[in-house]
Amino acid sequence: MTNIFKTSLIILLLLVSKMSVADEPITLLSRANAASDGFLNSDETFNRLLSHAFTTKLQWTNQARLIKRLTTNEPVCSYDLIKTPEREQHIIFSELPTTVYEQRKVYAFKSFLDNLPKRVSVLELLEKNHTLGIDSGTSYKELEPILKKYKDQVASISSEDTSSQLPNLLIHNRIDMIIDYEINIQETFSDEQLKKIGSRAIAEYPEYVNGYFACSKTSQGSKVIQALNHLMKTPAIYNYLRQQPQHSYSADTSSKIMLAHKQMFVIPPKISKINRQDK
Repeated sequence: MTNIFKTSLIILLLLVSKMSVADEPITLLSRANAASDGFLNSDETFNRLLSHAFTTKLQWTNQARLIKRLTTNEPVCSYDLIKTPEREQHIIFSELPTTVYEQRKVYAFKSFLDNLPKRVSVLELLEKNHTLGIDSGTSYKELEPILKKYKDQVASISSEDTSSQLPNLLIHNRIDMIIDYEINIQETFSDEQLKKIGSRAIAEYPEYVNGYFACSKTSQGSKVIQALNHLMKTPAIYNYLRQQPQHSYSADTSSKIMLAHKQMFVIPPKISKINRQDK
């Protein structure tokens, strides 16, 4: 066992020793689609941490079902979720982010993007009657009012594997453009297909967005979030999570995300001390 997990185990056991942990297991919902999927790193990390003090099990699901299950009374958790005011009404989020995402971009054939600037407005593109593909199970935050207004031009996809379904709509010329993450594009398209596809930053979005650990609003979910809030303020876990983007993105993108992380968290949080009364 590595030092990071030895330290984490001790802290986690101290944190939950005063809690009467129910027999009902916590289900950690996974979005990993394949052995090479970057989400597997998070699966292994969080499952190892939680399993020392909670009965846990991993279960795969797609994005839409994941969000729906987090809003129920089922004791479930997941990670790297975008926090929105609407979601916070039904879901408990960690205090600190578990990752910094590169923001989603507009992807299209290079011929479509040739005369467009490096940052494009989704509103302006839809005003020109272009068609757009999106994932029905995720939040597009600043774009939601625009997508609702132009719903007749928007293909909202919900499937077992939306991460590949959206890019496939594009590559088969069924849609003008999609909004997606770089990692999904890289994992779905072949090298030859990638040569034909380009991207543009979205003017309505900030460059990066935070992802958080999240649990259902249940007694078990609250205990998990409480424990993780303490753990994520320890230098070992904080620094480990900060380094995770490099496993999922290109070298250039990873360096930019790490710079954004440093700018957001200039001073690492101090280690949480466990008082005697917490035992």
